[in-house]
Amino acid sequence: MNPEKIAEHKFVPLLHRTLSQRKYRPQKDALKNKSGKRQRTVGSKKERHIYFPSHLDSIIYSYYNHLLTIAYEKYLEEKPYGSVAVAYRKIPIGDGESGNKCNIEFAFEAFEFIERNKDRKLSVIVADVTSFFDNLNHRLLHRQWKRILNRENLPDDHYTIYKSLVDSKYVNENELFKRFQHKLIIERFKPNDISQKELKRKRVGKIYNMRQENVVAFCEKDEFFEEATDLIRVDKPYKSSIRKSQDKEEKKGIPQGTPISATLANIYMLDFDERVHAEIISSKRKAYYQRYSDDLIIVCDRTDEDYFYRLIQQEIEVKASLEIQSEKTKIYRYELNHDSEFKGGIVENGSVNTNKQLEYLGFQYDGSKVRVKTAGFSKFYRTMKRSFRRGAHFAKAAHIPSDSLFETRLYKRFTHIGAKRRLKWLPDTNAPSGYSRSTQVDWGNFISYLNKANHIMKEINKDEAIANQAKKIWNHFHKIKESTYKEIPKKR
Repeated sequence: MNPEKIAEHKFVPLLHRTLSQRKYRPQKDALKNKSGKRQRTVGSKKERHIYFPSHLDSIIYSYYNHLLTIAYEKYLEEKPYGSVAVAYRKIPIGDGESGNKCNIEFAFEAFEFIERNKDRKLSVIVADVTSFFDNLNHRLLHRQWKRILNRENLPDDHYTIYKSLVDSKYVNENELFKRFQHKLIIERFKPNDISQKELKRKRVGKIYNMRQENVVAFCEKDEFFEEATDLIRVDKPYKSSIRKSQDKEEKKGIPQGTPISATLANIYMLDFDERVHAEIISSKRKAYYQRYSDDLIIVCDRTDEDYFYRLIQQEIEVKASLEIQSEKTKIYRYELNHDSEFKGGIVENGSVNTNKQLEYLGFQYDGSKVRVKTAGFSKFYRTMKRSFRRGAHFAKAAHIPSDSLFETRLYKRFTHIGAKRRLKWLPDTNAPSGYSRSTQVDWGNFISYLNKANHIMKEINKDEAIANQAKKIWNHFHKIKESTYKEIPKKR
């Protein structure tokens, strides 16, 4: 909290991790099975590069994120476009309800606008920015940072934070693990005293065992600079003039994963939000605009479809120095048919394909009902199968006497049994019951999310459409459980 100290602070290189997610989608020309669904193929993996700060640096970023959030919200207080950016903000639910809005409420607001305007021929434009965090223009970010602070120059402490992000250094997680795996820092209870913990050193054989071993750090800061500076990676030179003379592209982007990155993304898009919102509320065009980080949605009249499509592409390129790929921009059209049914779908090659409906923030809307995307269920079932396989792995292990799958944990994570939010009770030898009430909370699971979505979207659906999607989970869970137990040999 001391600006002078932050201005002189030397940030430790970030920790780089690559997250990959496989795509399992049907091709357009894929053959259909007996049920009429197209056969799916495994596509190329989608990779996301995440960067984690050290413990101390993370606290610094968090504090300055707090300061910037206050400044950002204050700046937007009297701005007409203050409500269009919804991600990474605490926006109260209101209407007598406590808590803040999440993606469910934001998706509901977009679908609700469509519901209220079913008498119009509507076009819905959904787009996302290409590699958003990786392509932020540094000069524009610097200008917007000063703008919300209402300063002609960034204060020294803020400038130090800015430079640590735009000129960031990093270390690959796997390389750091190999360098220090023989003496990782772990946390353990003190002998004969579970009320206190201490730090110890231990060798860990595999990187995926770090959580199980309760590893809290790879090394101390001084150790890193004594033994691992050769692992630091950095894109030099920093100056644009020198890079130009070396035929290198101008540096751009900030690391995704730091506590301050999300707020900076909202600050960066101020000009874009202002321009698009100004066109949305114009007297000629009664439309709707919302931006959730790098995902944006515009609902407008069919006659304004081309105008808004060109607008967002131009504004992204001119105002934000970013890019929206045409293949990632989807247009949907909906209107009342001869039977007074509100129908439509995605626009492909100039015509409407009713087999593909509007998708936004994890939901699908077909003109009458809102449902959770099937991709969300697919991910949930994949996680469920992976957890059962993990349980089977330990049940088969020779050094573990039980052949159980630790069912309590699985039921709690993947069924309605663990869907309620509740306070945790932790072991306590001094309590008469052996347990004492804690301040920790079980936050529920995917079914909790489905229940909340069903409750909110019920105003549109008029029925239990989302709850009905969850009916198969219980049977699916027990089928996987039954097949998994068949793979585990009985132990005597």
